[in-house]
Amino acid sequence: MTGAGPPAPLPVAVAAATVAGLRALRTQIARAQRLIEHLLQDAARAATADELRLGGEVLKTQLSAVPKGAKVIELTVPWQPDRVVVVRLRPELTIHDNVRHLFDRAKALARSGPIVQTRRAAALDRLQALQAHQAGHAALMERAAAWQHARDRGQVTPDRPRDILRAAHAWLAALGPLGVVVQALPRPRAAARDRAQTGLPAGVESFTSPAGARVLVGRSAAGNDAVVTRVLRGRDLWFHLRDAPGAHVVLRVGAAAPADAELQACAQLCAHLSGVQKGDRAEVRVCPGTEVRKVKGAPAGSVYAPTGRSLLVVVHPEVVDGFYARRHGARVDRPS
Repeated sequence: MTGAGPPAPLPVAVAAATVAGLRALRTQIARAQRLIEHLLQDAARAATADELRLGGEVLKTQLSAVPKGAKVIELTVPWQPDRVVVVRLRPELTIHDNVRHLFDRAKALARSGPIVQTRRAAALDRLQALQAHQAGHAALMERAAAWQHARDRGQVTPDRPRDILRAAHAWLAALGPLGVVVQALPRPRAAARDRAQTGLPAGVESFTSPAGARVLVGRSAAGNDAVVTRVLRGRDLWFHLRDAPGAHVVLRVGAAAPADAELQACAQLCAHLSGVQKGDRAEVRVCPGTEVRKVKGAPAGSVYAPTGRSLLVVVHPEVVDGFYARRHGARVDRPS
């Protein structure tokens, strides 16, 4: 009769007991580091609010000096003759719209500054806690290796293997309060079946734009959250009703930038799905996916976007009806 064989070395046993937790912990550390990098970029952009506001003030005083279609112009500050500001313009906008755009961006960036600083401080605290827990795992492995080394040399130590393994399980249990979730991966067949059946997270619907691009919509708080965290890509455009709750709408963007008519159509769909009636006016924000940030600790679907622009639209029935004619599936009733 064959025995079960010798027990595995203690470091191997500890590593096996904690491998899933250590993998999840490292993933969270990498995410925290990426978030801090993004927030540093956001903070740098927020710091340009005063410069943009100054550019808008100077541009107001010298509208006639701006050549038509200019993208960048240098202007002297009237009240500081020795100072020159570089103003970046959007050639598709009128000069007056450019002034408003500069002030709107400056205002948005100024509002985002304190939020970014608060989120960065929280992210740094979280990263420090995660890294401290990672160091605790390294100390645990050193403790197991020291016991194993002493045992192999025939030495007696006050440490006991069961105490070390209990410490390993306590280390694993402490991941929960840190927000590190250790989950078993779904079986490959079940995961493939779920993807084949739905193709999208729960609460997310798919439409086709007038130009044939894919448009993804959150139809609930969980769906809005999934749109931002699981669906949205960096090149995509994100739409949301300005200063009001509503649906998150994402326009998939390929190599070519979408036409203005495409943006207007998606903005109308976003407004209608957010409760704006056909024929009514609405203001919809649109910004690149790289600028949309999930708000930590906020309810599902809550985000902030420090940049972007606003579109004033009228919800035309034929545009909305066209989207519903090109909808994929019919899990949610069409609004009136």
